[in-house]
Amino acid sequence: MLLAVACRQTPAGQEGAVAVIDPVDTNNTTTEVYLVRHAEKDISNPDNQDPDLSPAGTARAEALRTLLEGKQVDALFATKYIRTQHTLAPLAQERELEVITYEAHDFAHLKQQILEEHRGQTVVISGHSNTLLPMMETFGVKRPVPFISDNTYDYLFKLTLAPDGTATVETDHFGASSR
Repeated sequence: MLLAVACRQTPAGQEGAVAVIDPVDTNNTTTEVYLVRHAEKDISNPDNQDPDLSPAGTARAEALRTLLEGKQVDALFATKYIRTQHTLAPLAQERELEVITYEAHDFAHLKQQILEEHRGQTVVISGHSNTLLPMMETFGVKRPVPFISDNTYDYLFKLTLAPDGTATVETDHFGASSR
C-alpha cells in the first residue's frame, strides 16, 4: 500500500478564522495546539464500543507523524479510547512521549492544563468528530467548519494562542482524503 502524505492548505476565507479569545494570563510565548480527529477505526465488529484503528487509520496515524517531522512536539493528549491513543502512537514512539489522557468532554480542564503546563510549547490533541469543534470554542476560536462528518478523518486544525490573548486557527488536511 502506498502511503501518500498530503497537506493541503485551504484557500483563505473558505475555512479557518481569526478570533480574539478572552485574555489569559499572558507571557511572551506562543502556544501551538494541533487538533485531529482519531484516524479511521475498525468497524468490522459493530458491537465493539472501543475499536482499534483500521489499516487506513494506521496509515493516517503514520501520516500525522510524517507531517510533523522536524516540528517540535512537547505533549500529546488523547481520550481514553484506543482509536485516539493509537492515532498518536507513532508520534509518541518517535518522540518518546507519553500520551496524556483527558476526559472527552472536559474541555475547560484540558485548556487549563495545556495553558498551565505547556504554555509556549506545541501540543497535539486527538479527539472525536463531535468534540473537536466545541473544544476549539473553549480555546476561544470560532468553528472554522460547521461540522465534522462521521466519515471525515483528514482535518488538521492548528490553533495558535498568542501571548496577547488572541488566537488563530488554520485548517489543513493530511493523509489520504477521507471525503
